[in-house]
Amino acid sequence: MSGVLIGAAVLAILIAIAFAVLIRKVVSQRAEPDSDLEWCRGFSVAKYRPMERLFVEEDYEFLAAQPGFHPRIYAKLQAERRRVFRHYLRCLSRDFDRLHASAKMLLLAAPIDRPDFTRALVKQRFVFTYAMASVEAHLVLQGWGIGKVDVRPLVTALESMRDQLRQLALQGQAEVA
Repeated sequence: MSGVLIGAAVLAILIAIAFAVLIRKVVSQRAEPDSDLEWCRGFSVAKYRPMERLFVEEDYEFLAAQPGFHPRIYAKLQAERRRVFRHYLRCLSRDFDRLHASAKMLLLAAPIDRPDFTRALVKQRFVFTYAMASVEAHLVLQGWGIGKVDVRPLVTALESMRDQLRQLALQGQAEVA
């Protein structure tokens, strides 16, 4: 009986260690974004506007109307565009993380507490995470031929994060002056 207890204890310790390593890895990845304020000042959401046009129906209708069209061409084009779209998503997520980290840095360095901006940052993280999950789900469904992918809420969340960071930076400059 004591052998079973020792075995269970060892197993529990190994699971706890694996869980701790996993949490550390996730936390360290989240803490990595560079929070360079110069980069943030020059940041533009415009580089993500082409995402909105990757799955427009007119492109596929044009392709289908061409001589020699075969459904495999359509499927190949959609698969390639999904690959490009996912690359955009990774970059967009990285940029959001960078903007968010910069805003947190400004809040920490501010001479006064700003609970309103802290709440706004938490809300922005939630909105962005929800929009990202929604886009990912729609992307999978679109791959199965169901529905459409709308990236606008995600780009809007990124734009809002950028605007909040700029507002926070401007207020920080006014407080210093």
